[in-house]
Amino acid sequence: MDYNLHDTTVLGGDIFSPEERDIWVLYMKVMTSAGLGDVSEWMKLDMSMPQMKVLMLLNNHGTLKVSEIAEKMGASLSNTTGLLDRLEKSSFITRAPSEEDRRSVVVQLTENAKDIFRSLYQKGHVKLKRSLETLTVEEKQTVNQGLAILARALESSNQA
Repeated sequence: MDYNLHDTTVLGGDIFSPEERDIWVLYMKVMTSAGLGDVSEWMKLDMSMPQMKVLMLLNNHGTLKVSEIAEKMGASLSNTTGLLDRLEKSSFITRAPSEEDRRSVVVQLTENAKDIFRSLYQKGHVKLKRSLETLTVEEKQTVNQGLAILARALESSNQA
């Protein structure tokens, strides 16, 4: 069987009802068409998947302690330190003592790394704008309402 990112059957079971599966397929099409879904941009970077994951964590959370990164990655502190060493050497992150606890080290993205995300987001923004310009006012309102409903559902399921 060919692998298809949108195909839930590769996960080994019927997770979704047919209606939910249709929503999943549309959701994945939208997500992979937007800026961060452009794998070719990430492939241009000379870094490992764990390094990319650290950058994404920091992009989503801002500043994190080394111990928090290790916990979120499910990695040991020594492995995380090595990962951070390589990212710091490549000028993607900076490390500094925590202002709250000088024994802790906090990590944040450099402007160089932030520029990577800005570029990816900008490409996604341009693509979305072009797509939205093809819609009528009513269609835009429908998309907005649907996304608002989905956002609320995702938010409430995260709190459960």
